[in-house]
Amino acid sequence: MIDPLNRPTRLLRFVAGFARWSLGCLLVLWLLLAVGWGALHGWIVPRIGEFRPQLEAQAARALGVPVRIGSITARSEGLIPSVELLDVALLDAQGRAALQLPRVVVALSPRSLLNRGFEQLYIERPDLDIRRQADGRIVVAGLTFSETAGADNAAADWLFSQGEVVIQGGTLRWTDELRGAPELALEEVDVLLRNSSWQHNMRIAATPPPAWGERFTLTGRFRAPLLRARDGNWQHWSGQLFADFSRVDVSRLRHHADVGFEVAQGRGAVRAWADVQRGRIVGGTADLLLTDVNATLGPQLKALALPSIEGRLGGRRLEGGFEFYTEGLQFVTDDGLVWPGGNLRLHYTGAAGKAPAQGELRADRLDLAALAQIGSRLPLGKAAHTALQTYTPQGLVNEVHTTWRGPLDALQQYQVRGKVTGLALAAGEPDAGNSVPGLRGASVDIDMTHAGGKASLAIASGALVLPGVFEDPVLPLDQLSAELRWQVDGQRLAVQASNVRFSNADAQGELRASWHTSDASQAPRFSRFPGVMDLTGTLVRADGTRVHRYLPQSIPAESRHYVRDAILSGSASNVQFRVKGDLHDLPFNDPRQGDFRIAARVKDVTYAYVPPRLQPGGALPWPALTQLAGELVFERSSMQVRGATGGFAGTPGVRLAKVEAQIPDLSHSVVAVNADARGPLSELLTILRTSPLSRMTGHALDQASGTGNADLQLRLSLPISDIEKSKVQGSVVLAGNEVQITPETPLLSRARGIVQFTDTGFSVNGVQARALGGDLRLEGGMRALAAGAGPTESAVQVRAQGTATAEGLQQARQLGMLAQLARSATGSAPYTLALAFRRGIPEIRVTTTLQGMGLTLPAPLAKTADSLLPVRYETQVARESLAAVMAGTAPPPLRDQLTLDLGSLGSVSYQREHQGNQTRVVRGAIGIGLAAGESAPMPMDGVAANIRAAHVDVDAWEKVLTQATTTDAGTPATATQADSAAQDYLPTTAAVRAQTLTVQGRALHNLVVGGSRDGSTWRANLDADELNGYLEYRQAGTRDNPAGRVFARLARLKLPQSTATQLEALLDEQPGTMPALDIVVDDFELRGRQLGRVEIEAQNLGGDVAQREWRLGKFNIMTPEATFTGSGNWALVAGSERAPRRRTVMNFQLDIRDSGDLLARFGMEKVVRRGKGRMQGQVAWIGAPMSPDYRSMTGQINLNVESGQFLKADPGLAKLLGVLSLQSLPRRLTLDFRDVFSEGFAFDFVRGDVRIEQGVAITNNLQMKGVNAAVLMEGSANIDHETQDLHVVVVPEINAMTASLVATAINPVIGLGSFLAQVFLRGPLIEAATQEFQIGGTWTDPNIVRISRRSRESGSAPVPSGAAQLPGKTPAPPAAGEPS
Repeated sequence: MIDPLNRPTRLLRFVAGFARWSLGCLLVLWLLLAVGWGALHGWIVPRIGEFRPQLEAQAARALGVPVRIGSITARSEGLIPSVELLDVALLDAQGRAALQLPRVVVALSPRSLLNRGFEQLYIERPDLDIRRQADGRIVVAGLTFSETAGADNAAADWLFSQGEVVIQGGTLRWTDELRGAPELALEEVDVLLRNSSWQHNMRIAATPPPAWGERFTLTGRFRAPLLRARDGNWQHWSGQLFADFSRVDVSRLRHHADVGFEVAQGRGAVRAWADVQRGRIVGGTADLLLTDVNATLGPQLKALALPSIEGRLGGRRLEGGFEFYTEGLQFVTDDGLVWPGGNLRLHYTGAAGKAPAQGELRADRLDLAALAQIGSRLPLGKAAHTALQTYTPQGLVNEVHTTWRGPLDALQQYQVRGKVTGLALAAGEPDAGNSVPGLRGASVDIDMTHAGGKASLAIASGALVLPGVFEDPVLPLDQLSAELRWQVDGQRLAVQASNVRFSNADAQGELRASWHTSDASQAPRFSRFPGVMDLTGTLVRADGTRVHRYLPQSIPAESRHYVRDAILSGSASNVQFRVKGDLHDLPFNDPRQGDFRIAARVKDVTYAYVPPRLQPGGALPWPALTQLAGELVFERSSMQVRGATGGFAGTPGVRLAKVEAQIPDLSHSVVAVNADARGPLSELLTILRTSPLSRMTGHALDQASGTGNADLQLRLSLPISDIEKSKVQGSVVLAGNEVQITPETPLLSRARGIVQFTDTGFSVNGVQARALGGDLRLEGGMRALAAGAGPTESAVQVRAQGTATAEGLQQARQLGMLAQLARSATGSAPYTLALAFRRGIPEIRVTTTLQGMGLTLPAPLAKTADSLLPVRYETQVARESLAAVMAGTAPPPLRDQLTLDLGSLGSVSYQREHQGNQTRVVRGAIGIGLAAGESAPMPMDGVAANIRAAHVDVDAWEKVLTQATTTDAGTPATATQADSAAQDYLPTTAAVRAQTLTVQGRALHNLVVGGSRDGSTWRANLDADELNGYLEYRQAGTRDNPAGRVFARLARLKLPQSTATQLEALLDEQPGTMPALDIVVDDFELRGRQLGRVEIEAQNLGGDVAQREWRLGKFNIMTPEATFTGSGNWALVAGSERAPRRRTVMNFQLDIRDSGDLLARFGMEKVVRRGKGRMQGQVAWIGAPMSPDYRSMTGQINLNVESGQFLKADPGLAKLLGVLSLQSLPRRLTLDFRDVFSEGFAFDFVRGDVRIEQGVAITNNLQMKGVNAAVLMEGSANIDHETQDLHVVVVPEINAMTASLVATAINPVIGLGSFLAQVFLRGPLIEAATQEFQIGGTWTDPNIVRISRRSRESGSAPVPSGAAQLPGKTPAPPAAGEPS
């Protein structure tokens, strides 16, 4: 069998033919390539320098600019040869080298040769100059590029068609002639450019000037369109560009590029990725770490200053919109706000055709304050800036997701979900005209759409800002929580608030509310706002003083401020409030419009129903109501206090009941207050005295006082806008009270009746009481004067009729001295009294005849009960003080006249001036007992007195006045009290005439006194039968004169026996009451004895702390016979504080010129003849200076009298010598020694020392020497008992020795006994002739016993009976056989 042949198909034959043809072509191609490559390496490369002109021309044609090549060499190293060009330069149109290329190395490959380019182009240290000309064209290395250059740029096409371009160590200079910027030079520029048909990868690294920063890197990856292979136009490229700046000053960029905003400052590191689409940047991402950034992003915008910014920013352009995001972005603003590093992504698409604009925002950890601050510096548009400025948002957005459709100023749809903490919107102080509500300190969880939404609101230590609602728009809140829902239906907006709980310092409570906009179609005169409210709530606590703060502004400001100033304290509980209706109609005066009501139970409220600010300056305040407890209601336009109880401020004892206060219309505030009060009358009078009621009642009760409880009814109508038009009506019910109208008026006891008062006055009708011991009836009151009434008219007229008894007058202490003088009264007498007030001064007129009342006062005021003595006491405001006053001029001084008229006995009149609480006498006149035709005219100033009396019994008046000035405790009133009460009323000039003035039991006859007073100093010239001279008395009380001072210069003064005794009694007073004395009497007679000239100076020493001492500086008596000078003091004995005893010490000296005449002056005539000498010493005693106490007397006296003679004397007249124990000797000599002494004992001297102890005078050296004998004496004499115990020795004169011995002074230390012993030893005959005597008994009846010589020798001597004894000693019995 033969196999058939397989013939190929037509397709197989075609494929086989095509393969053979293709293999042949390929072999031919490789053959040509081998020939060409061989020619290149074998012929062209060795001769490359010969082709330099052709290469320059070819390059000039390719680049479009002249090219100059310095030299060219080639090397064959491998398959691809390389060519090295040196000193290559590209020239500009002017032939200048625009680009210097010191060394260029190119590598060739078959592919590059096919593309007529290079496989690799290596350029070393190029120097490139890029310049933008003033017309905007860019010249690069002499090549001109237009900013709008397109695909016809051959140089760019050639550059980006090369396989690889490497530039190392280059220099790039950029000059911008269009912007006028300084040249920018980049050093060490390294460029790597790798191109393929559609791919272009590049990397550029360069070092900028030091001011720009550090070396940076730019890396790009771009792709050309598919149909634009090897396209050099970068505007067709797409890809990504990366930039890395480790340190850069971005502010330098503003000089060379227009980035759309002004960067003034900014340093740091930047890494950026830019997405490029067809040559445009459509998006990108930047990592920033910058400091001190300051950029202005638009005209009229504030600079955006960020001290630091760190994080990532990104965004991209969208078709008709954009997208922006941040990741971990943190920054600090120049105000210190810190962006916490939140993330944000914003997607926005603009409107396109019928599709509206729409957007989406997602964010977390957004600081709204920082965002708002930055937003105010971003070009967001006027609406956004206005919103940021209006709301000033603050807070932290934890998360938020928002979508919307439509333009931002007219959204069609939106949805917001988010959580915000610390939210504050429009939380600052609202500006004038700003009505945007706000809040602060809020945490909000919100879910809302354009149709409505819900939110949970919580506020802690925050506030709501409600401008236009309250006067203070900021409402602080400690806590607030609420659930909110709202709906939006076209123009209608409705809001519901539930579970609202709130608290702050003012209140705590809860409420529920709903609100919706008003229907403008139903009320075309209204807008949709403020809307319709339905609110109900309660408060568990509230501060009453803050009620005004929550009154809406629809209530007039005057009313709100009244509530603010009127409620001073208090708290409220169980507060119910309701607001329902269109807020435009608030407070809904028409009940059909709605409800507005606040009701609260209040306690401890202080309600000043007339705040002080509403009163004129200087006006007395109305007493506030205190401790009020009741119901406070604000209903519509009214305010009410219902059923309250409480009290008045400052009067805790007064209790109020049925207190009702009401303001019917707060827009026309008239406060009506009704209250019933009961309490102590003294406190009710305090209310009248310290409130405007005082002025309304003519100040009639300003000084009133009272006891017991009384009732007060008060009705007030007080227009707040014109408080001076207030209306007052009230009454005080007296039920057996004690009342005293003024401190000077008598007490009204068991007063019963009603005192009614209004704003125009008061009335007293049928008020009965007891006063001054009798019944009293009061009528009258205060009436409103006519408009034209003169100033002399008195609005207050009160009349009284009653009976006064002596006992009642005595018990009326307020009458002062008159009450004390009433002790001399008996019986009773009727009287009438009229009381008026002018200019606030009471005018009193009291008249009585005193019939029925007997007076036992000294003449001329003594009267029987049946006799009449008309008395009129009157005070009246002076007419000149009531004169009309021109506007703007000061009123005249307020003066009144006080008159006391006693009929024919005399009258007293004073004109007084009142200044505040002080009253002073301006002038006055006193006339007593004046004859017909005589008067006491009132002087221009001062008080003049003219007194004439037949007999003035000073003793009697002193007794009466002493009783009158004695207090209830039995002590005289102090001089200060008397001075303060009566100093101004005492005469300043006085003329006194009296036929007889009886004082201290003695009379001054025919007395005439002319005196004056200057302050506390009295001066007078006196003349009477008993005295004549000048007297001045300065009253006690000043610092320099605490006890007073008497200054007298008298020509004569006669003090009879009783007067001297009273003077001694006066000096017995304590030295604190004795004035200082400066007295000189030229002719002084005491007890009928002429003492000659007397000079006395004494003063009180010491103060309040030191014991007072009355020091006698001078006590001198000068007569022709002798001069007595003395000084001493009178002071408290130390250690006698509990039982004070005062001691007088007197130092004296008596210079005797004729002792006989001196004794005769004192009534002891013919006792001594002649005799001159001195007696001096010091004595002291307990008691006054003029009242010696002999029992306590101590002291020392020295006597030395010469050339005298004792005469025969009556023993009774010798008492004067008893102190010195001298009387016994003259008496004995005249009786028993006539054989020795014929007429009397003549002595050459009498001398000796006398010591006084406890009233006993002791001597042991008394000597008397005569011609015929000498007398020596020792012993003692009791001055108080007037007894003596003396030992007398008589030594006859025998010879000269006796005389010389006796003339020797006896030393008091050794005594008389020792002296005699010495004498007898020297002269025995003397002892034989000497006689001794013992004298005892009293001074008037002495007992004399002669001592015998035997007794003298035995040492014993008889003691006479009745001899003086020293304290503590017992006398020895007499010797037997001696006479007694």
